[in-house]
Amino acid sequence: MIKSGYFLGFLLICLVGKVFSQSYFNEFGRRIVKADYEDKILNGPYFGVPGDQEGDMKLIHRMPSGLTDAKLFYQKLGREADFAAGRPLIVIYYPGKDECNSTGLANDPKNLTNDHKATLRYAEKHRTSEPIYVYHHPHGLEKYRGIMTWIPDPEEVFKANFFKYPYPCRSFVVISPKGTYRAILGEFPTSQIDVALKKL
Repeated sequence: MIKSGYFLGFLLICLVGKVFSQSYFNEFGRRIVKADYEDKILNGPYFGVPGDQEGDMKLIHRMPSGLTDAKLFYQKLGREADFAAGRPLIVIYYPGKDECNSTGLANDPKNLTNDHKATLRYAEKHRTSEPIYVYHHPHGLEKYRGIMTWIPDPEEVFKANFFKYPYPCRSFVVISPKGTYRAILGEFPTSQIDVALKKL
């Protein structure tokens, strides 16, 4: 009887330890200590997102770049002519209403109009396809009415490939027909679209 009580107590301690244990990983998948994890979020271009195991957290760089199958994205958006003409894509992504995109300048029609006009200027400057505004959840998009048109993420292809987590405010990705891409995850100054296009 006593032995079974010890065994149950040991089991309970193991289970509680498992529930409250948390591991932290850097952007390369290497384990780091919590202090380093928090420091990188506070002082670097990183977000913390759920890790592979329940309770784990990992860092993700806010400015990913690389190579992708560009043709897939042009096809999903019905922009095959732009692909053939060699025009890059500008895709701005709205995750759904959150604290960041429902307060302050993110709610000011004048500011939203100015951002859209700046994006159009960058598109003309870099000879891109017309900017595309894609959403995951439409809640909160009413404020953009009459400024720009948002479309649902086709088959969630942008979420699956670039915006796996609900990064705050909006995000963007620019993609060249050759497959190079650059993105910013979460809130960004519109001028960064110009910077990203220069680096494609």
